[in-house]
Amino acid sequence: MKKILGLLVFILMLNGCDDGDLTIETIDFTNVQAGSCGETIYKLNGNEVLYIKIPESLNAFPNNVTPLDTPTTIAIGGTVSVTYRAYNGAVTAANLCNTPAPISPIATEEWIATSGTIQIATIAVYSSPDTTTGATKILKYIHNIVFKNIVFSKPSGTQVYETFPFGEYSTTATTLPMNFDPDDIQICPSNQLLYNARTNGIEGLYIQNFDATLLDITNLGVAKTGLISSTTNKLVYRLFETALTTSNQDYFCSAILPTSPAINEEWFAKDGVADVSGIIEVVSTTNSPGVYLHTITLKAVTFQKDNNTFYLGDSILLGNLLTAD
Repeated sequence: MKKILGLLVFILMLNGCDDGDLTIETIDFTNVQAGSCGETIYKLNGNEVLYIKIPESLNAFPNNVTPLDTPTTIAIGGTVSVTYRAYNGAVTAANLCNTPAPISPIATEEWIATSGTIQIATIAVYSSPDTTTGATKILKYIHNIVFKNIVFSKPSGTQVYETFPFGEYSTTATTLPMNFDPDDIQICPSNQLLYNARTNGIEGLYIQNFDATLLDITNLGVAKTGLISSTTNKLVYRLFETALTTSNQDYFCSAILPTSPAINEEWFAKDGVADVSGIIEVVSTTNSPGVYLHTITLKAVTFQKDNNTFYLGDSILLGNLLTAD
């Protein structure tokens, strides 16, 4: 009798643990590096793959730092999908990126996310400061991807994760050449725009609403300084998609800067702080009778685009400008 009673209790315990679903399974790709092909971001782990597909039109991974605790959020569903697959053999990128997909290996299980959100927090990764100028460059952007309240539909039922870390996905930053010759510096006839750009070059560095009093020749050899701001001495860097086809003067000295060539990157220097940062220093000397040499230096300048910044350097020579009486 005791044996029968014990068996009944054991059966009741088993029934009490059964919530109607089959055994919960877990997947973990935390320590796997992400790759990409087209609109697909994926992680491969032996015979398993976890991938996200987001249309390029949503611009999910722009090279732009997200504000603290304010990630980009994208709803799962429709054209945005998250899928887990297990195969009967090792998986390669060809299984995801090639069309048509290879015949082998064969998917033995598939989980498809039916709801949830994708959160993407982006940071910039910088170079070490230059040993001479202290300048830094953005090398790449790291996008940390987390699924929130994601629900997978799988052969045995559903799988729910309140928080599921997908991990990091990296994109390369655009290289800014910053390849300027100090002797290429020029000033427009109106004296309101100072620029440095190479003939047929793909970049330009210029100062709008330039304070022409910095070129005053009353006190030769004495440094004159002005602050960068959004109104006076507005310092701008442009990287073009193609080289300038007009003369530099025709481009930079136009009443309105031309729309061609298209701009790939545009950065604005942050407003200066007296004796601290964002300083334009000019030292004027006599070059020859009636001709003056103005050595123009940018000090402690930081550039900004959207939420991104980089440090130009402690002291960068913008150019050696010649003017005549």
